[in-house]
Amino acid sequence: MKKTLLFASFFLAILFILLSIFFYVKDNEEDSMVKSFIELSYANQNLTSRADSVIIISNAIYNKTKNWIKKDRLDWYSQWEATGFFNMSTAVSLEYGCYGVEGRLGDGPCGTMSKTLLNALWKVDIPARKLQLFGKGGGHTMVEFYDMNEWKVISPSDSSFIWHRSDGSLATLSDIKSDTSIFNQVYHNWKNNWRYSFDETTNIRWDKIPSFLASVIKFFIGEKSYNTAETPKLYEQPRKFLFIVFLFLSMIFTLITYMLKNSINKRNLNLKNKFRV
Repeated sequence: MKKTLLFASFFLAILFILLSIFFYVKDNEEDSMVKSFIELSYANQNLTSRADSVIIISNAIYNKTKNWIKKDRLDWYSQWEATGFFNMSTAVSLEYGCYGVEGRLGDGPCGTMSKTLLNALWKVDIPARKLQLFGKGGGHTMVEFYDMNEWKVISPSDSSFIWHRSDGSLATLSDIKSDTSIFNQVYHNWKNNWRYSFDETTNIRWDKIPSFLASVIKFFIGEKSYNTAETPKLYEQPRKFLFIVFLFLSMIFTLITYMLKNSINKRNLNLKNKFRV
């Protein structure tokens, strides 16, 4: 029995080691891709502020990824990654110039473009977080970035739209919620059919996980922490997440293999000593 368990644990240890190496390579591939995209976006640009950097990167993402893609145009791994739990990844979006797989429910430009912008801003050390809108018009994903000691709002998938205060400075979420003249800029300056409200907003999509699990999390962390929670960075970086998961599993099963082997060796040694006697 122990030998069977030893073989199984050894096999799983090797499997998880190989998977962790695979996702480490894929994560580095995405990292290099994002860095190259940022450098290309910044080329020949006059950057005078952090907001300029955010807007330039967001515009570049919008212009590059504002299309669907047919599933058969993706390689086998990109197909798997783009249609999985995490939806279209930053790497696949930038590599193929798309925000979703054609005909797949749940794919939309706002989620993919916001995810890609978040990963790009984190790469240049600009604090940023997901902003999720809910309401009668449906859900919409945008981004908040930290600038001048405030969280400013930008909507990457809406041609990188940004709301402004009366003095021309970039508006915060509270500005947009409290001043209808600021909110209405989206109608006057860009999109007449904007259907989203800012009545209910979060920095994490709790609806992505089962409701019972969300309730359990809310119970343990408290309502205040639940309402102010932010989407973990690893959620927006599935390759890094899977690398960490498989690395952890490889360590666990390597340890189990080591313990089982020692147990079997000890048992064999005891049997030898017994027969000698």
